[in-house]
Formats: sequence, structure tokens, C-alpha cells
Amino acid sequence: MGMEKMSVLHLLLGLNNSGKASFSTAQCELLLCLTRQRIDLQMEQAWTPIVGPLEHNIARFVSKGFLEEASLADRFDAKYRVSDLKQMLESKGIKAKGKKSEMIAAFTGAVSPAEAEAMVADVRLYRPTPAGSHRIESYIAMKEKARQDMEAEALSLLLKGDARRAWSRIGRYQMSQMFPDSRWARSVPEPLLEEAACLMRLSYEDLPLDETGRRTAGALLAMSVMLGESFADAGKRLTDFTSGMFDWTQATAFIRPNPCGQETVSDPASLAEMYATTKVKEALGHCELNSLKSIRLGKGIKILPVHCGDCNICHGGKYQYEWSEIELLPRLPRQMGCQCTYVAWL
Repeated sequence: MGMEKMSVLHLLLGLNNSGKASFSTAQCELLLCLTRQRIDLQMEQAWTPIVGPLEHNIARFVSKGFLEEASLADRFDAKYRVSDLKQMLESKGIKAKGKKSEMIAAFTGAVSPAEAEAMVADVRLYRPTPAGSHRIESYIAMKEKARQDMEAEALSLLLKGDARRAWSRIGRYQMSQMFPDSRWARSVPEPLLEEAACLMRLSYEDLPLDETGRRTAGALLAMSVMLGESFADAGKRLTDFTSGMFDWTQATAFIRPNPCGQETVSDPASLAEMYATTKVKEALGHCELNSLKSIRLGKGIKILPVHCGDCNICHGGKYQYEWSEIELLPRLPRQMGCQCTYVAWL
């Protein structure tokens, strides 16, 4: 590896020219944290077991030229609310007006520097220097690259039908994070594998995509479920992949009037979220139905409206099915926005 490439790599990894690490991943995370919030006891208690004494780390960041104390105005901004500033200005006979930054400037200009400093003496706040900002940006870029690599590999595995290995790839990434969720240390939950596989099998014919595009849409939703993302995040994945396909014209291809318990939506983000929600609910409903059939409790299966009976489509007619008529049970969701579920009819 050439010297120029080695130097860039060392910079990104927080290494000095000898290759010795100057900052660990934990310290990079601490540096990021210190530039976003004020220092308090809670921060000290959280970080000391991870990186050692907080003051030693701060002193090192400052000595390396990555951190500097926040300005007087920043400290006032962190400590006082707009309502506080208005009262403080009125107490000085100054009319409170303008933006918060303007009120801070007006107040600090009306008192002595010593008095202003005394009022925020209890506020410990730091800001990144240009060098610190560069180091933080490099670290964030590395983190984003690692996540992108993980998602690309997991998506590829899902497209090959290997949800179990996709989960393992996601798990390795998640366990490498500073504060990993303990669930990633366990083996993949079988119901989650079933749901992901079902999402891959669903039809996405209502989307104007070719076969490869539809399979990718299913894989994206499966990955979103594995990552534990919200329906809004899942919808955003579809929106990004389809480059703004979720407009009102396209919505008429898959949306029906009066979604259960929801108002009709038309903006792209909400349409994509509703579509993702419905597809995930469809897969989940399929898994729940199979589970109920295998357990076979009570008289049969019934449809439970999520909004306490106000679903006139799923609960307006027959909604209880004995085991002898299970084949007549409607498949949920019946329409976009429907969030009704299957439950045992006891």
C-alpha cells in the first residue's frame, strides 16, 4: 500500500503515522456525543465505564485541537428557554423581540461579561473545531459505509432466498455497534424468518416494476422487518428504490377508498408508508393464520378489528369462522390501510 493511501486510511481510522491507534471507536463516539449535548452527571456515568475518566478524554480532545469550549451565546442557548429570556430581558427594561439568538445577544449585551459568564458557569458545553468536524465527518462516513455494505449484502442474500444468512449478516453489523441490542446475540427467531420469506413471495403486481424490481421491493420490505424499522422507514426504502413512484396517479392502482380506521392519504411519503404497512400486515397475517391453524384452539378463527369494531369491511358481515369453514376465511388485509388481525375464536 502506498504512503498516500496509508495516510488516508490512518486518518479515517484515527491512527497516527506509526499505525498506533490514537482514538478508539468508543472515543470517536464520545467525541460525537460531546459536540451534541452538554456535559452532566448522567453523561459521565454512561461513558466512564466505556472510555475511562471523562475529563481525561475531554482534555485529550482539546489538546489535539478537536474540541473547544462553546461560546457564551451557545451556553445561554443550551440553558435558557425563550420564555426565560423574555423574562430576563423585561427585568432589564428591554423589550423582548426577534429570534432566540437575537434575544440572547440583547441580554448579554446589557450585562457585564462577568455577570453573563456567572449565569452559565454551570453549563459545560463544547463545540468541534474545524479539525474536529473533519474527524467527525470522516467517522460518520465510515459508519455509513459500513451500514451500506451490510444492507447491500443482506439484500443480496434475501434475493437469493437465504433469509437466515441475511439475519446473520445484519446481526454481525448490529453487534459491532457501541450499544447493541441483546436480541442480535441470539439466533434468528423462526417467526421472523417465516415473515421475511412470505414478504419475498408476495405479489407486487400493483407496482409498475419488472419482475426483478418487484422481487427487490419484497426483499427491501423483508430487510426492513428484520432491522425492526418502522412502517415509515419501510415506506421510505420503497420510495428511494422506486424514485418517487408513489404519486397519486400510481396510488389509484393499489389504494381503495375508506381504508380501515384511516383517512385517505395522497402525499408520496404517506402512500408509500401505507403500501409498506399493508404488505407487511399481509405477510404477518399469513404467518398468524398458519400458526392458529397449527395450534387449532377453540371453535375456530375470527377477525379482530384493530379499531374496536369500526372496520365496516372486515367486521361489517361475517367475521367468525368455525374450523369446518376456515377455507372461507378472508385473507387479511382486505384493502390498503386495513390493520385487522386474526385471533382464536374461543
